[in-house]
Amino acid sequence: MSNLTFRSLASSSRGNAYMVSDGETVLLLECGLPYKKLAEKSGFTLMDTAACFVTHEHKDHSSAAGQLIRHGVPVYMSEGTARALELWDAEVIEPDKPVTFGALRVMAFRVSHDAADPVGYLIDDTRTGERLMFAADTRGLPYIVPRLTYIAVECNYEESLLAASQRIPESLKNRIRHSHFEVRDVIRWLKKQDLSHVMTIYLLHLSAGNSRAAEWQQMFAREFPGIEIQICEE
Repeated sequence: MSNLTFRSLASSSRGNAYMVSDGETVLLLECGLPYKKLAEKSGFTLMDTAACFVTHEHKDHSSAAGQLIRHGVPVYMSEGTARALELWDAEVIEPDKPVTFGALRVMAFRVSHDAADPVGYLIDDTRTGERLMFAADTRGLPYIVPRLTYIAVECNYEESLLAASQRIPESLKNRIRHSHFEVRDVIRWLKKQDLSHVMTIYLLHLSAGNSRAAEWQQMFAREFPGIEIQICEE
């Protein structure tokens, strides 16, 4: 039985927001759009959202957090992220200590990024056994995660395109290399996982100038036959 759905509202350096639902409970992952735009993109369903989970303080992931809280939506983030955003009324989530909304259980895990205390999230549907792993901005992932059904992971850039770019200074290129997931590193990480139950892989946060969505779609389809590949653009 499959209940869990994942929907991208925005997925780029201009803003990130995603919705997860089991048909009863709706969770928002990231809120990196202006509140009005986020409300519009959600189909004006933000008030039906049980909670929002933010991975780190960068504005393209967190910009509407304060307004969501003011509108009564609890917003969860790590303690370091709450401090960085000076959001003292945010809900603090500790890695490896899950919180539950309806049948959905959410657990944070640490990731590597140039932020105060960045995390990803593991979401379990306790009724169906479905499991979603969500990792937005990260240099890489050291985890082998059992029983995955869906994987939503950053796939930011291709090294050959980044290296050849004339518009990006070397300092920024090095920052990207040390804080974002490169396409072939994503493939290598995925190949370490047990993908036997994975139905869909969602690729997030593609760099506007250093990615190739159509070619990556074909490449991932070749590398992971039988698994649906969805590239979340813009």
